[in-house]
Amino acid sequence: MNINKKSILNEITDLFPGFITLVDSSRTVLFANKSLIKWRGYDPTGYPCYKVFHNLENICPDCPLEDLLDEDSPVTWERLSLLDNHWYRIASLPIVLSSGEKALLSIVFDIHDQIAAQKEAERNRRLFEAIWQKAPFIILAIEPKTGEIIFANEKFKKILGYDVRDVIGQKVFDFLVKEEREKARQCCKTLCEGEEKEELEILYFAKDGSKKLLRNTCFKVDLEGSSVILNIAQDITEEKRLAEQLIQAQKMEAVGRLAGGLAHDFNNLITALKNYIELLSLNKENRQKIENIAENIKLVLERTGNITQKLLTFSGKQPQKSGSLNISKFLLEMQDFWQRLLGENIELNINITDDIWAKIDETHLQQIVMNLLINAKDVLPDGGKIEINLERKDFDEHFLKKLDLKGKTYAILSVSDSGPGIPKKYLPYIFEPFFTTKPSGKGTGLGLAMVYSLVKQYQGHISVYTEEGKGTTFKILLPLTENTTHEKSSVEESFVSKEDKKTCSILVVEDDPLVREPVIELLKSAGYQVEAAQDGLEALDILSKTRIDLVLTDLVMPKMGGEALVQKIKASYPHIKVIITSGYPESSVPVNGKLEDVTFISKPYSFSQLLRTVQTILYKNS
Repeated sequence: MNINKKSILNEITDLFPGFITLVDSSRTVLFANKSLIKWRGYDPTGYPCYKVFHNLENICPDCPLEDLLDEDSPVTWERLSLLDNHWYRIASLPIVLSSGEKALLSIVFDIHDQIAAQKEAERNRRLFEAIWQKAPFIILAIEPKTGEIIFANEKFKKILGYDVRDVIGQKVFDFLVKEEREKARQCCKTLCEGEEKEELEILYFAKDGSKKLLRNTCFKVDLEGSSVILNIAQDITEEKRLAEQLIQAQKMEAVGRLAGGLAHDFNNLITALKNYIELLSLNKENRQKIENIAENIKLVLERTGNITQKLLTFSGKQPQKSGSLNISKFLLEMQDFWQRLLGENIELNINITDDIWAKIDETHLQQIVMNLLINAKDVLPDGGKIEINLERKDFDEHFLKKLDLKGKTYAILSVSDSGPGIPKKYLPYIFEPFFTTKPSGKGTGLGLAMVYSLVKQYQGHISVYTEEGKGTTFKILLPLTENTTHEKSSVEESFVSKEDKKTCSILVVEDDPLVREPVIELLKSAGYQVEAAQDGLEALDILSKTRIDLVLTDLVMPKMGGEALVQKIKASYPHIKVIITSGYPESSVPVNGKLEDVTFISKPYSFSQLLRTVQTILYKNS
């Protein structure tokens, strides 16, 4: 079988999709395959290469031909054709012709699309790099299982002070306040289990030792078979601080509005108290009347104490409680207080269908309701009706998912007014900070923004329903919790015999004799042995001479106050139990909750409340 090698070679070169060319040292094309001929539209054999590939009349200024002819092995290089403005990759091999002349055999590929794709990818990379680095918030890429930081933008350094190069490879948990780490780990776990997005506020440690509060929005992103958690974190430290200042200012403004009404209430109570005391002196011999008058005096004082406690709650000076709150009870207890704020020309109705508990701080719920009530009051200058409704409801899972809510059963708290309604054009903006339709100086535009933020903080949802001319309703969904109140201890309910009490000695430390003397008499009447001191120094002197089982001390006293006294008692007499009592809120007591066997009772307290507390403390281990 005869094989025509030349014919086969020609057929191969003609079928090759790229260009094949042979150029001699004078830059003349000696051979061109069919692809090259088709591209040029004529047979370029005999034409100079610069004419064929670039349509030039002279040699290319940077022509590499001479250098390539001196090479000993194949060389790959890239060139932009001036003819079609495409990039080509060229594999060239210097050869020696039968005449002894050097020539360059080249295979040419059009790589224009590849180069364009590379340039587009590079452009996108630079664009995303610029976006990531110029973003006004921290962006982190985190390995889901270990928490290792894979990427961090420069904002990490600007906000927290750490050099980005030192951060890569570290665990994100190491930059969090210890108490927040479990929350972050749970977030990673939830995302790995399929949750689309997690939002949480977390305290970070900055390099200078300060703490920064960041709002984190986390997503799981799948990349070529592996996953990363993308965390976008915004510094809200200053925002929170300013918001808290503003909230306090708003509350104090509202307290100012209440001052007149409260003065009226207190004057009524003081008048009642004075009259009952005068009645006592007029009925010295009538025991039944004395008992009735005493009972009425207790009721007057109880009402006075309730007003004080509500003011403390309203002003935000009561400690925040992380447990469950009986919303039903809270709303009913605050109704009179809110009615006083709204004024006589506005009717406030509260409708409750059930005993409903939710995990929300009492002060935060107060702020939510107060802001909604003040907004409603402002749109009712000539009076009207405001209605608060509370109910529980089971929701469809699909409905809750659309609201980004979990669970099934929610409390629905709604506040409705009979005002003019909100124009539709304003609805998209009402929860935005600083948006207000009130005249200059009449509103900050932060009330509803604060309500929205607090509701979200408790994994709830807020919506608004309004009709011009008919009024507005704000509806808040809050996740329910179980009733977490505990039964009274058996000690509180049990009777402690007077014989047991005679063996117990109580030291009462109080600088005000009007408070100290009745407490001494009441404790003695209950069967306890009682010693008394008017300040901390006198108390220490008594402790050094007398066996004492329990110290009941005021917080603020001359010479030595309650805090210093408690510290010394715990250092020298660790077996002695302590009750601190004060007219200041519990959050103002520095040692409360930090030392063992220290209990707080807020003034005003009843004797039954004091007695229950004393019995519980003295006999809880009996």
